[in-house]
Amino acid sequence: MINLTGPVGSGKSAILAELATGVPVVDDIRSEDDLARLALPAGGPVVVASRRPLPSYRAWRPGVEVIPVEAGPWPDEEIGLLVDRLGITHPHLRDGVLRLAGGNVLLASALCRALHAAPGGVPGALDAAADAAAREVCERLGDEAAGIERALLLVAAVGQCDAELLTQLGEDGPVFGRLRACSVVVPGALGLAVAEPFRTVFDQALRWRTPVAYRSARTLAAAHHTRLIPAEHSGAARGDRMAGSLFASLDGPVRRLFSPVTTPVHVRPARADDASDVGRLVRVWAERGGMDVRRSERLLGSVLHAVPEGVYVVCDREDRPVGLSSTAPIRDATVAVLEPLLQQHADAASGGGLFIGLAVYEERQEAARSALFRHLLSSAVGRGRLVTSTPSPEYQALYEHVGVRAHGQLRHDVYGGGSACRVYSQDFAGEGGVPPWLERLRPPAPAPVLPDDAAWLSRRIREALDGLHRPQLLACSPLLPVAGDPAALRELLESGVQHLLKSTVTTEAEAGRILSQYYVERCGGHEFIALRLHLSRATYFRRLNQGLALLATVVLSRCRPVTS
Repeated sequence: MINLTGPVGSGKSAILAELATGVPVVDDIRSEDDLARLALPAGGPVVVASRRPLPSYRAWRPGVEVIPVEAGPWPDEEIGLLVDRLGITHPHLRDGVLRLAGGNVLLASALCRALHAAPGGVPGALDAAADAAAREVCERLGDEAAGIERALLLVAAVGQCDAELLTQLGEDGPVFGRLRACSVVVPGALGLAVAEPFRTVFDQALRWRTPVAYRSARTLAAAHHTRLIPAEHSGAARGDRMAGSLFASLDGPVRRLFSPVTTPVHVRPARADDASDVGRLVRVWAERGGMDVRRSERLLGSVLHAVPEGVYVVCDREDRPVGLSSTAPIRDATVAVLEPLLQQHADAASGGGLFIGLAVYEERQEAARSALFRHLLSSAVGRGRLVTSTPSPEYQALYEHVGVRAHGQLRHDVYGGGSACRVYSQDFAGEGGVPPWLERLRPPAPAPVLPDDAAWLSRRIREALDGLHRPQLLACSPLLPVAGDPAALRELLESGVQHLLKSTVTTEAEAGRILSQYYVERCGGHEFIALRLHLSRATYFRRLNQGLALLATVVLSRCRPVTS
Protein backbone atom coordinates (compact mmCIF):
# COMPACT_ATOMS: atom_id res chain seq x y z
CA MET A 1 0.00 0.00 0.00
CA ILE A 2 1.24 3.42 -0.96
CA ASN A 3 -0.16 5.98 1.50
CA LEU A 4 -0.33 9.44 -0.07
CA THR A 5 -0.73 11.89 2.80
CA GLY A 6 -1.26 15.62 2.94
CA PRO A 7 -3.56 18.19 4.49
CA VAL A 8 -6.80 19.34 2.93
CA GLY A 9 -6.10 21.26 -0.26
CA SER A 10 -2.59 19.88 -0.82
CA GLY A 11 -3.40 18.46 -4.26
CA LYS A 12 -3.72 14.76 -3.45
CA SER A 13 -6.63 14.28 -5.88
CA ALA A 14 -4.65 15.88 -8.70
CA ILE A 15 -1.75 13.48 -8.06
CA LEU A 16 -4.08 10.47 -8.06
CA ALA A 17 -5.67 11.63 -11.32
CA GLU A 18 -2.25 11.49 -13.02
CA LEU A 19 -1.54 7.92 -11.93
CA ALA A 20 -2.00 5.12 -14.43
CA THR A 21 -5.58 3.87 -14.49
CA GLY A 22 -4.38 0.35 -13.82
CA VAL A 23 -3.42 1.20 -10.23
CA PRO A 24 -6.35 1.04 -7.78
CA VAL A 25 -6.71 4.27 -5.83
CA VAL A 26 -8.78 5.32 -2.82
CA ASP A 27 -9.44 9.08 -2.40
CA ASP A 28 -9.63 9.96 0.37
CA ILE A 29 -9.59 8.70 3.94
CA ARG A 30 -10.90 11.49 6.20
CA SER A 31 -12.08 9.76 9.34
CA GLU A 32 -11.95 6.63 11.47
CA ASP A 33 -15.17 5.42 9.81
CA ASP A 34 -13.68 5.86 6.33
CA LEU A 35 -10.71 3.72 7.28
CA ALA A 36 -12.88 1.09 8.99
CA ARG A 37 -14.87 0.68 5.75
CA LEU A 38 -11.74 0.45 3.57
CA ALA A 39 -11.63 -2.79 1.54
CA LEU A 40 -8.26 -3.53 -0.02
CA PRO A 41 -7.87 -5.49 -3.28
CA ALA A 42 -6.64 -9.06 -2.99
CA GLY A 43 -3.28 -8.49 -4.66
CA GLY A 44 -1.10 -5.86 -6.26
CA PRO A 45 -0.35 -2.33 -5.15
CA VAL A 46 -2.97 0.19 -4.10
CA VAL A 47 -2.69 3.92 -3.48
CA VAL A 48 -4.67 5.32 -0.55
CA ALA A 49 -4.86 9.08 -0.02
CA SER A 50 -5.46 10.36 3.52
CA ARG A 51 -5.13 13.59 5.45
CA ARG A 52 -3.02 11.89 8.13
CA PRO A 53 -0.76 8.83 7.91
CA LEU A 54 -2.93 5.71 8.07
CA PRO A 55 -1.10 4.24 11.11
CA SER A 56 -2.17 7.32 13.12
CA TYR A 57 -5.85 6.30 12.96
CA ARG A 58 -7.30 4.11 15.70
CA ALA A 59 -9.08 2.00 13.08
CA TRP A 60 -5.79 1.07 11.40
CA ARG A 61 -4.88 -2.60 11.62
CA PRO A 62 -1.20 -3.53 11.04
CA GLY A 63 -0.35 -6.31 8.64
CA VAL A 64 -0.04 -4.44 5.35
CA GLU A 65 3.25 -2.91 4.26
CA VAL A 66 2.77 0.85 4.01
CA ILE A 67 5.03 3.06 1.91
CA PRO A 68 4.39 6.69 2.99
CA VAL A 69 4.49 9.42 0.34
CA GLU A 70 3.79 13.02 1.28
CA ALA A 71 1.95 15.50 -0.93
CA GLY A 72 4.05 18.40 0.31
CA PRO A 73 3.49 22.09 -0.30
CA TRP A 74 3.75 23.31 -3.87
CA PRO A 75 6.80 25.46 -4.67
CA ASP A 76 6.17 29.20 -4.78
CA GLU A 77 6.85 29.13 -8.52
CA GLU A 78 3.96 26.69 -9.08
CA ILE A 79 1.61 28.59 -6.80
CA GLY A 80 2.63 31.79 -8.60
CA LEU A 81 1.64 30.29 -11.94
CA LEU A 82 -1.71 29.23 -10.46
CA VAL A 83 -2.30 32.73 -9.08
CA ASP A 84 -1.44 34.21 -12.49
CA ARG A 85 -3.93 31.87 -14.20
CA LEU A 86 -6.58 32.93 -11.68
CA GLY A 87 -6.05 36.54 -12.67
CA ILE A 88 -4.42 38.16 -9.62
CA THR A 89 -1.90 40.57 -11.14
CA HIS A 90 -1.56 43.34 -8.55
CA PRO A 91 1.96 42.81 -7.07
CA HIS A 92 0.90 43.44 -3.45
CA LEU A 93 -2.07 41.08 -3.66
CA ARG A 94 -0.10 38.45 -5.57
CA ASP A 95 2.68 38.46 -2.97
CA GLY A 96 0.05 38.31 -0.20
CA VAL A 97 -1.56 35.23 -1.74
CA LEU A 98 1.83 33.50 -2.05
CA ARG A 99 2.63 34.30 1.58
CA LEU A 100 -0.72 33.18 2.98
CA ALA A 101 -1.15 30.10 0.79
CA GLY A 102 2.15 28.57 1.93
CA GLY A 103 2.12 26.14 -0.98
CA ASN A 104 -1.48 24.97 -0.41
CA VAL A 105 -3.57 24.85 -3.60
CA LEU A 106 -6.93 25.20 -1.86
CA LEU A 107 -5.82 28.29 0.06
CA ALA A 108 -4.34 29.90 -3.05
CA SER A 109 -7.51 29.29 -5.05
CA ALA A 110 -9.82 30.43 -2.25
CA LEU A 111 -7.81 33.61 -1.67
CA CYS A 112 -7.92 34.47 -5.38
CA ARG A 113 -11.68 33.90 -5.58
CA ALA A 114 -12.24 36.12 -2.57
CA LEU A 115 -10.05 38.88 -4.00
CA HIS A 116 -12.06 38.84 -7.24
CA ALA A 117 -15.26 39.18 -5.20
CA ALA A 118 -14.01 42.34 -3.45
CA PRO A 119 -14.14 45.81 -5.06
CA GLY A 120 -10.77 46.75 -6.51
CA GLY A 121 -8.28 48.50 -4.28
CA VAL A 122 -10.22 47.98 -1.04
CA PRO A 123 -7.94 48.40 2.01
CA GLY A 124 -7.75 45.18 3.95
CA ALA A 125 -8.72 43.07 0.93
CA LEU A 126 -6.27 40.34 1.98
CA ASP A 127 -7.74 40.24 5.49
CA ALA A 128 -11.23 39.73 4.10
CA ALA A 129 -9.87 37.15 1.64
CA ALA A 130 -8.24 35.26 4.54
CA ASP A 131 -11.62 35.12 6.27
CA ALA A 132 -13.27 33.71 3.14
CA ALA A 133 -10.45 31.19 2.72
CA ALA A 134 -10.78 30.11 6.37
CA ARG A 135 -14.49 29.48 5.86
CA GLU A 136 -13.79 27.45 2.72
CA VAL A 137 -11.17 25.32 4.49
CA CYS A 138 -13.59 24.58 7.33
CA GLU A 139 -16.24 23.59 4.78
CA ARG A 140 -13.81 21.24 3.04
CA LEU A 141 -12.79 19.73 6.39
CA GLY A 142 -16.44 18.69 6.76
CA ASP A 143 -17.22 16.72 9.91
CA GLU A 144 -13.68 17.33 11.21
CA ALA A 145 -14.43 21.03 11.71
CA ALA A 146 -18.19 20.97 12.27
CA GLY A 147 -18.96 22.81 15.51
CA ILE A 148 -15.34 23.78 16.25
CA GLU A 149 -14.77 26.44 13.58
CA ARG A 150 -14.47 29.23 16.17
CA ALA A 151 -12.14 27.12 18.33
CA LEU A 152 -9.84 26.52 15.33
CA LEU A 153 -9.52 30.26 14.76
CA LEU A 154 -8.91 30.95 18.45
CA VAL A 155 -6.15 28.33 18.70
CA ALA A 156 -4.54 29.82 15.59
CA ALA A 157 -4.60 33.29 17.18
CA VAL A 158 -3.02 32.25 20.49
CA GLY A 159 -0.42 29.90 18.97
CA GLN A 160 -0.61 26.91 21.31
CA CYS A 161 -3.56 26.13 23.56
CA ASP A 162 -4.11 23.67 26.41
CA ALA A 163 -7.53 22.62 27.69
CA GLU A 164 -7.54 25.17 30.53
CA LEU A 165 -6.74 28.08 28.22
CA LEU A 166 -9.38 26.82 25.79
CA THR A 167 -11.98 27.00 28.57
CA GLN A 168 -10.92 30.57 29.35
CA LEU A 169 -11.48 31.33 25.67
CA GLY A 170 -15.07 30.17 25.97
CA GLU A 171 -14.98 26.63 24.59
CA ASP A 172 -16.34 23.56 26.39
CA GLY A 173 -14.02 20.78 27.53
CA PRO A 174 -15.06 18.25 24.80
CA VAL A 175 -13.94 20.72 22.11
CA PHE A 176 -10.30 20.05 23.03
CA GLY A 177 -10.72 16.39 22.05
CA ARG A 178 -12.43 17.38 18.80
CA LEU A 179 -9.58 19.74 17.99
CA ARG A 180 -6.98 17.07 18.68
CA ALA A 181 -8.66 14.76 16.16
CA CYS A 182 -8.70 17.44 13.43
CA SER A 183 -6.17 16.87 10.64
CA VAL A 184 -4.99 20.50 10.55
CA VAL A 185 -4.17 20.49 14.28
CA VAL A 186 -0.91 19.17 15.75
CA PRO A 187 0.26 18.73 19.36
CA GLY A 188 3.04 20.92 20.73
CA ALA A 189 4.91 21.55 23.97
CA LEU A 190 2.23 23.94 25.28
CA GLY A 191 -0.88 22.26 23.88
CA LEU A 192 -2.51 22.10 20.48
CA ALA A 193 -1.54 24.26 17.49
CA VAL A 194 -3.03 24.76 14.04
CA ALA A 195 -0.58 23.63 11.36
CA GLU A 196 0.83 26.10 8.88
CA PRO A 197 -0.20 27.56 6.51
CA PHE A 198 -3.70 27.29 7.96
CA ARG A 199 -2.63 28.92 11.24
CA THR A 200 -1.59 32.16 9.57
CA VAL A 201 -4.80 32.33 7.51
CA PHE A 202 -7.05 31.54 10.49
CA ASP A 203 -5.21 34.09 12.63
CA GLN A 204 -5.69 36.83 10.04
CA ALA A 205 -9.34 35.83 9.57
CA LEU A 206 -10.18 36.13 13.27
CA ARG A 207 -8.35 39.45 13.57
CA TRP A 208 -10.48 40.85 10.72
CA ARG A 209 -13.77 39.17 11.66
CA THR A 210 -13.86 39.84 15.44
CA PRO A 211 -11.02 42.20 16.41
CA VAL A 212 -12.05 42.61 20.05
CA ALA A 213 -12.38 38.85 20.58
CA TYR A 214 -9.04 38.40 18.80
CA ARG A 215 -7.22 40.83 21.07
CA SER A 216 -8.93 39.46 24.19
CA ALA A 217 -7.89 35.90 23.29
CA ARG A 218 -4.26 36.92 22.86
CA THR A 219 -4.30 38.88 26.12
CA LEU A 220 -5.64 35.83 27.98
CA ALA A 221 -3.03 33.57 26.34
CA ALA A 222 -0.13 35.88 27.23
CA ALA A 223 -1.26 36.01 30.86
CA HIS A 224 -1.78 32.23 30.94
CA HIS A 225 1.73 31.39 29.70
CA THR A 226 3.39 34.07 31.83
CA ARG A 227 1.60 32.80 34.94
CA LEU A 228 3.00 29.30 34.38
CA ILE A 229 6.67 30.29 33.87
CA PRO A 230 7.63 29.99 37.58
CA ALA A 231 6.19 26.46 37.69
CA GLU A 232 8.50 25.19 34.93
CA HIS A 233 11.66 23.49 36.20
CA SER A 234 13.95 23.55 33.15
CA GLY A 235 15.33 26.32 30.99
CA ALA A 236 13.82 24.67 27.91
CA ALA A 237 10.33 24.59 29.46
CA ARG A 238 10.60 28.18 30.70
CA GLY A 239 11.83 29.20 27.26
CA ASP A 240 8.82 27.52 25.65
CA ARG A 241 6.49 29.41 27.99
CA MET A 242 8.25 32.71 27.26
CA ALA A 243 8.02 32.03 23.53
CA GLY A 244 4.29 31.34 23.92
CA SER A 245 3.84 34.59 25.83
CA LEU A 246 5.92 36.55 23.29
CA PHE A 247 3.88 35.16 20.39
CA ALA A 248 0.66 36.21 22.12
CA SER A 249 2.07 39.63 23.06
CA LEU A 250 3.98 40.87 20.03
CA ASP A 251 2.72 42.28 16.75
CA GLY A 252 4.18 42.68 13.29
CA PRO A 253 7.16 40.80 11.82
CA VAL A 254 8.81 40.17 15.22
CA ARG A 255 5.79 38.10 16.28
CA ARG A 256 6.46 35.58 13.51
CA LEU A 257 9.88 34.82 15.02
CA PHE A 258 8.08 32.94 17.83
CA SER A 259 5.35 31.20 15.81
CA PRO A 260 4.57 27.61 16.83
CA VAL A 261 6.70 25.08 14.96
CA THR A 262 4.19 22.81 13.21
CA THR A 263 6.28 21.30 10.43
CA PRO A 264 9.00 18.64 10.81
CA VAL A 265 12.19 20.60 11.48
CA HIS A 266 14.62 19.86 14.29
CA VAL A 267 17.56 21.53 16.00
CA ARG A 268 20.74 19.53 16.68
CA PRO A 269 24.45 20.17 17.37
CA ALA A 270 26.51 20.64 14.22
CA ARG A 271 28.67 17.71 13.12
CA ALA A 272 31.92 17.57 11.18
CA ASP A 273 30.04 16.61 8.01
CA ASP A 274 27.97 19.80 8.28
CA ALA A 275 31.03 21.99 7.60
CA SER A 276 30.06 22.91 4.03
CA ASP A 277 26.49 23.78 5.07
CA VAL A 278 27.77 25.85 8.00
CA GLY A 279 30.03 27.77 5.63
CA ARG A 280 27.18 28.23 3.17
CA LEU A 281 24.85 29.62 5.84
CA VAL A 282 27.52 32.01 7.15
CA ARG A 283 27.83 33.36 3.60
CA VAL A 284 24.03 33.64 3.35
CA TRP A 285 24.05 35.67 6.58
CA ALA A 286 26.78 38.01 5.35
CA GLU A 287 25.31 38.52 1.88
CA ARG A 288 21.81 39.09 3.23
CA GLY A 289 23.10 41.84 5.53
CA GLY A 290 25.26 43.48 2.86
CA MET A 291 28.47 42.68 4.76
CA ASP A 292 31.94 41.75 3.55
CA VAL A 293 31.79 37.96 3.19
CA ARG A 294 35.49 37.26 3.80
CA ARG A 295 35.71 39.45 6.90
CA SER A 296 32.53 37.87 8.25
CA GLU A 297 33.87 34.36 7.64
CA ARG A 298 37.15 35.16 9.41
CA LEU A 299 35.53 36.81 12.42
CA LEU A 300 32.71 34.32 12.92
CA GLY A 301 35.02 31.43 12.09
CA SER A 302 37.11 32.23 15.15
CA VAL A 303 34.00 31.95 17.36
CA LEU A 304 32.79 28.79 15.61
CA HIS A 305 36.16 27.08 16.07
CA ALA A 306 36.73 28.32 19.63
CA VAL A 307 33.34 27.08 20.88
CA PRO A 308 32.26 24.25 18.54
CA GLU A 309 29.79 22.94 21.12
CA GLY A 310 27.82 26.17 20.68
CA VAL A 311 27.18 25.61 16.96
CA TYR A 312 23.69 24.27 16.22
CA VAL A 313 21.91 23.66 12.94
CA VAL A 314 18.19 23.62 12.18
CA CYS A 315 17.41 20.77 9.79
CA ASP A 316 14.50 19.84 7.56
CA ARG A 317 12.92 16.38 7.49
CA GLU A 318 15.86 15.04 5.40
CA ASP A 319 18.30 16.33 8.08
CA ARG A 320 19.59 19.00 5.69
CA PRO A 321 20.75 22.15 7.54
CA VAL A 322 18.51 25.12 6.67
CA GLY A 323 19.38 27.30 9.67
CA LEU A 324 22.39 27.97 11.88
CA SER A 325 23.15 29.47 15.29
CA SER A 326 26.43 30.10 17.07
CA THR A 327 26.48 30.69 20.83
CA ALA A 328 29.15 30.74 23.52
CA PRO A 329 28.82 30.52 27.30
CA ILE A 330 30.43 33.65 28.75
CA ARG A 331 33.37 32.58 30.92
CA ASP A 332 37.08 33.34 31.23
CA ALA A 333 38.02 30.98 28.40
CA THR A 334 35.68 32.65 25.87
CA VAL A 335 35.94 36.35 26.75
CA ALA A 336 39.04 36.88 24.57
CA VAL A 337 37.41 35.51 21.42
CA LEU A 338 34.32 37.66 22.02
CA GLU A 339 36.27 40.90 22.49
CA PRO A 340 36.19 41.96 18.79
CA LEU A 341 32.38 41.57 18.83
CA LEU A 342 31.92 43.62 22.03
CA GLN A 343 34.81 46.17 21.86
CA GLN A 344 34.08 49.13 24.18
CA HIS A 345 30.97 47.32 25.49
CA ALA A 346 32.91 44.39 26.95
CA ASP A 347 31.30 45.19 30.33
CA ALA A 348 28.08 43.67 28.91
CA ALA A 349 29.73 40.26 29.41
CA SER A 350 30.62 40.89 33.05
CA GLY A 351 27.38 39.33 34.26
CA GLY A 352 28.00 36.04 32.49
CA GLY A 353 25.27 34.22 30.58
CA LEU A 354 25.11 33.15 26.93
CA PHE A 355 26.56 35.09 24.00
CA ILE A 356 24.66 34.82 20.70
CA GLY A 357 26.95 35.54 17.79
CA LEU A 358 24.97 34.31 14.79
CA ALA A 359 21.44 33.30 13.82
CA VAL A 360 20.54 32.70 10.20
CA TYR A 361 17.98 30.69 8.22
CA GLU A 362 17.27 30.14 4.55
CA GLU A 363 14.64 32.21 2.77
CA ARG A 364 11.09 30.81 2.95
CA GLN A 365 12.04 28.57 5.88
CA GLU A 366 9.54 30.01 8.36
CA ALA A 367 9.46 26.87 10.52
CA ALA A 368 13.27 26.86 10.72
CA ARG A 369 13.20 30.53 11.73
CA SER A 370 10.78 29.86 14.59
CA ALA A 371 12.64 26.74 15.72
CA LEU A 372 15.91 28.71 15.68
CA PHE A 373 14.63 31.55 17.85
CA ARG A 374 12.83 29.26 20.25
CA HIS A 375 16.06 27.26 20.67
CA LEU A 376 18.09 30.42 21.30
CA LEU A 377 15.54 31.71 23.81
CA SER A 378 15.49 28.42 25.72
CA SER A 379 19.31 28.28 25.75
CA ALA A 380 19.60 31.86 27.04
CA VAL A 381 16.92 31.30 29.68
CA GLY A 382 18.80 28.20 30.85
CA ARG A 383 21.92 30.37 31.32
CA GLY A 384 19.94 33.14 33.02
CA ARG A 385 21.24 35.91 30.79
CA LEU A 386 21.66 36.83 27.12
CA VAL A 387 24.36 38.98 25.47
CA THR A 388 24.51 39.59 21.74
CA SER A 389 26.24 41.73 19.16
CA THR A 390 24.33 42.01 15.88
CA PRO A 391 24.43 44.11 12.72
CA SER A 392 21.03 42.75 11.59
CA PRO A 393 18.25 45.37 11.45
CA GLU A 394 15.71 42.51 11.88
CA TYR A 395 17.27 41.34 15.15
CA GLN A 396 17.89 44.88 16.37
CA ALA A 397 14.18 45.61 15.80
CA LEU A 398 13.30 42.51 17.86
CA TYR A 399 15.53 43.46 20.80
CA GLU A 400 14.37 47.07 20.84
CA HIS A 401 10.71 46.09 20.47
CA VAL A 402 10.79 43.83 23.51
CA GLY A 403 12.82 46.30 25.57
CA VAL A 404 16.13 44.42 25.78
CA ARG A 405 18.90 46.61 27.25
CA ALA A 406 20.87 48.37 24.49
CA HIS A 407 24.56 49.04 25.26
CA GLY A 408 25.23 50.90 22.03
CA GLN A 409 26.97 50.68 18.67
CA LEU A 410 30.45 49.23 18.20
CA ARG A 411 33.22 51.74 17.55
CA HIS A 412 34.70 49.76 14.63
CA ASP A 413 32.87 48.17 11.70
CA VAL A 414 33.90 44.55 12.23
CA TYR A 415 31.91 42.99 9.38
CA GLY A 416 32.45 45.57 6.65
CA GLY A 417 29.72 47.01 4.48
CA GLY A 418 28.95 49.86 6.85
CA SER A 419 26.49 47.88 8.99
CA ALA A 420 25.91 49.36 12.46
CA CYS A 421 26.66 46.52 14.88
CA ARG A 422 24.92 46.98 18.25
CA VAL A 423 25.35 45.21 21.58
CA TYR A 424 22.40 44.12 23.74
CA SER A 425 21.98 42.18 26.98
CA GLN A 426 19.05 40.86 29.01
CA ASP A 427 18.65 39.14 32.37
CA PHE A 428 16.03 36.43 32.54
CA ALA A 429 15.67 36.37 36.31
CA GLY A 430 12.72 38.17 37.82
CA GLU A 431 10.23 38.23 40.64
CA GLY A 432 8.72 34.77 40.81
CA GLY A 433 10.77 33.70 37.79
CA VAL A 434 8.97 36.12 35.43
CA PRO A 435 11.18 38.82 33.87
CA PRO A 436 9.64 42.31 34.33
CA TRP A 437 10.11 43.06 30.63
CA LEU A 438 7.83 40.13 29.76
CA GLU A 439 5.10 41.51 32.02
CA ARG A 440 5.44 44.90 30.32
CA LEU A 441 4.97 43.33 26.90
CA ARG A 442 1.62 41.78 27.76
CA PRO A 443 -0.92 43.40 25.43
CA PRO A 444 -3.54 45.56 27.14
CA ALA A 445 -7.07 44.28 26.94
CA PRO A 446 -9.19 46.25 24.48
CA ALA A 447 -10.77 49.29 26.10
CA PRO A 448 -14.22 48.01 27.02
CA VAL A 449 -16.91 49.83 25.08
CA LEU A 450 -20.56 48.97 25.81
CA PRO A 451 -23.79 50.47 24.50
CA ASP A 452 -25.31 53.09 26.83
CA ASP A 453 -28.54 51.12 26.87
CA ALA A 454 -29.91 50.14 30.29
CA ALA A 455 -32.20 47.41 28.95
CA TRP A 456 -29.41 45.82 26.88
CA LEU A 457 -26.96 45.95 29.78
CA SER A 458 -29.44 44.48 32.27
CA ARG A 459 -30.04 41.55 29.92
CA ARG A 460 -26.31 40.96 29.59
CA ILE A 461 -25.88 41.18 33.40
CA ARG A 462 -28.66 38.62 33.87
CA GLU A 463 -27.08 36.27 31.30
CA ALA A 464 -23.68 36.57 32.97
CA LEU A 465 -25.21 35.83 36.38
CA ASP A 466 -26.95 32.79 34.90
CA GLY A 467 -23.53 31.51 33.81
CA LEU A 468 -21.73 32.62 36.98
CA HIS A 469 -20.51 29.11 37.79
CA ARG A 470 -19.72 28.12 34.20
CA PRO A 471 -16.51 29.77 32.91
CA GLN A 472 -17.15 28.70 29.33
CA LEU A 473 -20.40 30.72 29.32
CA LEU A 474 -18.79 33.75 30.97
CA ALA A 475 -16.06 33.61 28.32
CA CYS A 476 -18.73 34.20 25.65
CA SER A 477 -20.31 37.14 27.48
CA PRO A 478 -20.19 40.56 25.78
CA LEU A 479 -19.14 41.83 29.23
CA LEU A 480 -15.88 39.85 29.19
CA PRO A 481 -13.69 42.80 28.02
CA VAL A 482 -14.75 44.69 31.15
CA ALA A 483 -12.91 42.24 33.42
CA GLY A 484 -10.45 40.51 31.10
CA ASP A 485 -11.16 36.84 31.76
CA PRO A 486 -14.05 34.68 33.07
CA ALA A 487 -12.67 34.41 36.62
CA ALA A 488 -12.28 38.18 36.89
CA LEU A 489 -15.79 38.76 35.49
CA ARG A 490 -17.25 36.38 38.09
CA GLU A 491 -15.29 38.18 40.82
CA LEU A 492 -16.57 41.55 39.59
CA LEU A 493 -20.20 40.41 39.65
CA GLU A 494 -19.91 38.69 43.03
CA SER A 495 -18.21 41.73 44.57
CA GLY A 496 -21.03 43.89 43.20
CA VAL A 497 -23.58 41.62 44.86
CA GLN A 498 -21.63 41.75 48.14
CA HIS A 499 -21.56 45.54 47.95
CA LEU A 500 -25.37 45.58 47.68
CA LEU A 501 -25.70 43.14 50.59
CA LYS A 502 -23.76 45.51 52.84
CA SER A 503 -25.71 48.60 51.77
CA THR A 504 -27.38 50.65 54.50
CA VAL A 505 -30.26 51.32 52.10
CA THR A 506 -32.91 48.72 52.86
CA THR A 507 -34.10 48.24 49.28
CA GLU A 508 -30.53 47.83 48.02
CA ALA A 509 -29.72 45.29 50.73
CA GLU A 510 -32.88 43.32 49.81
CA ALA A 511 -31.81 43.38 46.14
CA GLY A 512 -28.39 42.09 47.17
CA ARG A 513 -29.91 39.21 49.15
CA ILE A 514 -32.06 38.22 46.17
CA LEU A 515 -29.12 38.25 43.76
CA SER A 516 -26.90 36.39 46.21
CA GLN A 517 -29.37 33.63 47.00
CA TYR A 518 -30.60 33.13 43.43
CA TYR A 519 -27.41 33.53 41.40
CA VAL A 520 -24.43 33.13 43.74
CA GLU A 521 -25.62 30.57 46.28
CA ARG A 522 -28.23 28.90 43.99
CA CYS A 523 -30.61 28.40 46.92
CA GLY A 524 -33.70 27.75 44.80
CA GLY A 525 -36.21 29.26 42.41
CA HIS A 526 -37.72 32.73 42.49
CA GLU A 527 -40.89 31.73 44.36
CA PHE A 528 -38.93 29.85 47.03
CA ILE A 529 -36.58 32.78 47.67
CA ALA A 530 -39.46 35.29 47.70
CA LEU A 531 -41.16 33.23 50.44
CA ARG A 532 -37.87 32.86 52.30
CA LEU A 533 -37.34 36.63 52.33
CA HIS A 534 -41.02 37.32 53.14
CA LEU A 535 -41.50 39.40 49.99
CA SER A 536 -44.52 39.56 47.74
CA ARG A 537 -44.04 38.46 44.14
CA ALA A 538 -44.29 42.05 42.87
CA THR A 539 -41.83 43.39 45.45
CA TYR A 540 -39.43 40.49 44.83
CA PHE A 541 -39.15 41.12 41.09
CA ARG A 542 -39.00 44.88 41.61
CA ARG A 543 -35.99 44.39 43.91
CA LEU A 544 -34.45 41.86 41.49
CA ASN A 545 -34.62 44.33 38.61
CA GLN A 546 -33.32 47.09 40.89
CA GLY A 547 -30.33 44.90 41.76
CA LEU A 548 -29.60 44.20 38.09
CA ALA A 549 -29.73 47.93 37.35
CA LEU A 550 -27.35 48.68 40.23
CA LEU A 551 -24.94 46.00 39.02
CA ALA A 552 -25.11 47.60 35.58
CA THR A 553 -23.80 50.86 37.04
CA VAL A 554 -20.86 48.93 38.53
CA VAL A 555 -20.05 47.46 35.13
CA LEU A 556 -20.47 50.79 33.33
CA SER A 557 -18.05 52.41 35.76
CA ARG A 558 -15.36 50.12 34.28
CA CYS A 559 -16.21 51.03 30.69
CA ARG A 560 -16.27 53.79 28.16
CA PRO A 561 -19.97 53.78 27.25
CA VAL A 562 -21.08 54.87 23.81
CA THR A 563 -24.53 55.69 22.52
CA SER A 564 -25.87 52.77 20.52
